[in-house]
Amino acid sequence: MAWLKLHQSGVVLALVVLTGAAMRLFVLGKAHFIGDGDEALIGLMAMHITQGQFPVFTYGLPYMGATESYFIAPLYLLFGISEVGMKIAPWLASSSLIILNYVVARRFFDSPLAGLLAATLTAFPPLYLTITGLRAWGNFIETLLLGDLLFLLAYHLVFTDHRNHKWKIWGLFGLAVGYSFYGYWLAAFYYLPIFFFIFLKDKLFFLRRPFLLFIGAFFVGSLPFWIWNVFNNWATYHFFFDPPKGNTGGGKPPALDVLNFFLTTSLRLAVGSFNYWFPVGTAFALILHTIYGLTLIGWLVARWRGMVDWFRLSLKAARPVDMLLLFVLLSPLLYLVSGVGTNAFALPGVDTTGRYLLPLMGVAPLLLGGGLATLASKEWKLKAKLWKEASPKLGNRNLGKLLQFGLIGIGLALVLFCNLYPYRRADFVWAFQSPYYMNLKPPVDNRPVIAYLKQEGIEYLTCNHWVGNRLMLSAADAVKCVDYYDLQQGGLERFPHLTATLLEPGRQVGFLLINPGGERLPLEERLTELGVTFTRRDFTPYSVIIPRSRTVSPPEVLEALRYPY
Repeated sequence: MAWLKLHQSGVVLALVVLTGAAMRLFVLGKAHFIGDGDEALIGLMAMHITQGQFPVFTYGLPYMGATESYFIAPLYLLFGISEVGMKIAPWLASSSLIILNYVVARRFFDSPLAGLLAATLTAFPPLYLTITGLRAWGNFIETLLLGDLLFLLAYHLVFTDHRNHKWKIWGLFGLAVGYSFYGYWLAAFYYLPIFFFIFLKDKLFFLRRPFLLFIGAFFVGSLPFWIWNVFNNWATYHFFFDPPKGNTGGGKPPALDVLNFFLTTSLRLAVGSFNYWFPVGTAFALILHTIYGLTLIGWLVARWRGMVDWFRLSLKAARPVDMLLLFVLLSPLLYLVSGVGTNAFALPGVDTTGRYLLPLMGVAPLLLGGGLATLASKEWKLKAKLWKEASPKLGNRNLGKLLQFGLIGIGLALVLFCNLYPYRRADFVWAFQSPYYMNLKPPVDNRPVIAYLKQEGIEYLTCNHWVGNRLMLSAADAVKCVDYYDLQQGGLERFPHLTATLLEPGRQVGFLLINPGGERLPLEERLTELGVTFTRRDFTPYSVIIPRSRTVSPPEVLEALRYPY
């Protein structure tokens, strides 16, 4: 019992982590470990790593590091090359976030209770965050882990005076920032508030000798970025600043429209009052908005002196929580001025904005858990005669504490209930579908269509890449897919060698098209016009069309390959 009392925080944390990890595993099981096409791309890269290839960036995206694929590759050795093996990596990362949020909250609020409350809220988050955190989307959930690490290092740089370890901390901070610059560009949301507080601590920090170590460590951490760009004509720069190909850009939306989308959609996703699969309910939304709104307002009121000192460029009244508050306040501004805002908003009806603001969702349980713990640490004095007469034995102080912890417990229970109740309504297979097809339910098992393609001797297909990537992963590259129509519209070239092979004269190419309703397809009309005989086989929601009388090159039937978003 003495040991248990001494280590009670650790024991409670272990139970929270295990329960949260089990809940995530349950969700993955209900979804049959299904992944979408973007996830399958990460899984394909991991498969290529096991075959001796070593990508630096995600195929077609010369800014997103291939690191998640390197995490998945050894898991394939244990679980096989499959969507199950691919999903283990985000499951581990999502479960690890529970522990790191505990550490950050405990440190920032100097309270084990704050850590446990933040860990509990992280363990049982809104449905949207659980789904997003379990996607192998190329470093999305890992960004939250890295953000927590940046917060912890910044805490030591700003709010402690470890002179003997200053060089070490600056070095580790440089490595973390450099590594995030290489592959985790969403970490930019953490940079501005962190460096602002470093500046408040020391206005000339960039002239100090430890900062030279930071610069050196930064280049070490981001070394893959620089080496790859030197040998690839600075492709990252050209990706962002060259004129876009095709007509898919959509133009830059008005800033007020982007801000409105942030306030009405992204924030609601962050707190769990909205998701894309079914209505959450007015009562649930009202409770969540009230609790999170009061939490933010309460922190702003409680920390107004520290915030005033921001404008005086003073750290005198600052507390670690101020860094989190500045992070929240800057999030809409950073989103508004970034290219992410444009890209996410330019595809109406497509879920991209929420996931690009994933860091905001990671900070919400920190502020709420820290706020509840702070309330628990305050003395509530009840002097009303009525309370004393009603409970003479409890006394003024004990009655205050009872009411205090009762309200805190009710607040926590309400948030957890609002977070978890929607899980009972979720169709998890549907929830894990590609966000580019919000109304298409993908098949759990692609083996029937793969078996048919192998039986017919079809190795190369043209199809939508969110479909094709999954097919290639499930077939372990025995079937090779190219989204030729998307490439002609300015889409990203993921597999240039496959495209070149697909277009070879005389190459037998099959066509796999999205057709959930089973209607006659434009491709069938086009092949009939060309006098080409063909066969069609449906594997709902796909139709497979194979030309028989002669080979058909995708450019011949380009317009018939259109598909609706």
